Amino acid sequence: MFSFQTASPVLGNLNSGMQLYRIKHQMPELFNQIKYALHLPQYLSYLISRKPCSDLTSIGCHTNLWDFHKNDYHDWVREENILEKLAPIVPADQTESAEFIETKINVGTGMHDSSAALIPYLLNFHEPFVLISTGTWCISLNPFNHSPLTFEELECDCLCYLHYKGKPVKASRLFSGNEHDQQVKRISERFRKDIEYYCAISYNPEIIEKLTRPNEASVKSKKEFLSESIFAKRSLSDFNTYEEAYHQLMLDLITQQYISTQLVAKGTEVKRIFVDGGFSKNSVYMNLLASFFPEMEVFAASMAQATAVGTALAVHHTWNSKPMPNNIIELKHYAVTHDLEL
Repeated sequence: MFSFQTASPVLGNLNSGMQLYRIKHQMPELFNQIKYALHLPQYLSYLISRKPCSDLTSIGCHTNLWDFHKNDYHDWVREENILEKLAPIVPADQTESAEFIETKINVGTGMHDSSAALIPYLLNFHEPFVLISTGTWCISLNPFNHSPLTFEELECDCLCYLHYKGKPVKASRLFSGNEHDQQVKRISERFRKDIEYYCAISYNPEIIEKLTRPNEASVKSKKEFLSESIFAKRSLSDFNTYEEAYHQLMLDLITQQYISTQLVAKGTEVKRIFVDGGFSKNSVYMNLLASFFPEMEVFAASMAQATAVGTALAVHHTWNSKPMPNNIIELKHYAVTHDLEL
């Protein structure tokens, strides 16, 4: 029940609110010395403004501090006297005037990185969409899904964020970027290629037609299917070329990505998928994703420093008199060449 209320899977120290709980009970002397406990973005803001504050995007990011059903701090925060250690909540689009290196500047609160990176898309696109932010983790963010987390979603590493206006964003996570890097090393060693060789590979549908599709029905649960490496169980001797092995790796990863993204897209009116980060530049990944989502428009999105740009856009009205830019996101549409199904 606690994870349902806080929309936070059990993530150890990543549940940052529990760090305060641990300090209180294991290091009471240190706890008594704490005036305010700040998340990193708010600490950086404090270093310049000297005004401590809390921000909803940081509080609402798998911290166990926020009750998404009550839209307030969870009861345990008050019962454990943790609330007195949390600085006042300040709107994410508000700034404070401060002097820095003899210059007056407007200082924002700072934001959680994934929530900030979502802002340019929220400002530029008003039809429902899912953003797949790719890197070491591939996170599917759906700001248009406001339904409570289910037990299955929590088991499959889904959670909720709060975006800068305080509304919930349902998200699912996969460790795909890390899995890709590990398996590319394995493929490169087998076929004696440079570790970056995959960067020159183009999508080849003829290779895809010959490959083995992962079978979700062969495992006990979606949790198991999403958490285990499919490709690691395959023998590289089954492939004649690096290209075949790499396409199989990407097919395995996209099959998991499809299930993970569907967890947050289902039951909503989402018709577009934007992909940013490393995989947005990978033609094999993007073409396969479009094939798995034939009913969606799938775009590779390119925007430099998305987190910094999103944060600046949130406080645009406090420092920039020019109109909000509408051309900061470059999009490349990937059309469906043929449908792929599980």
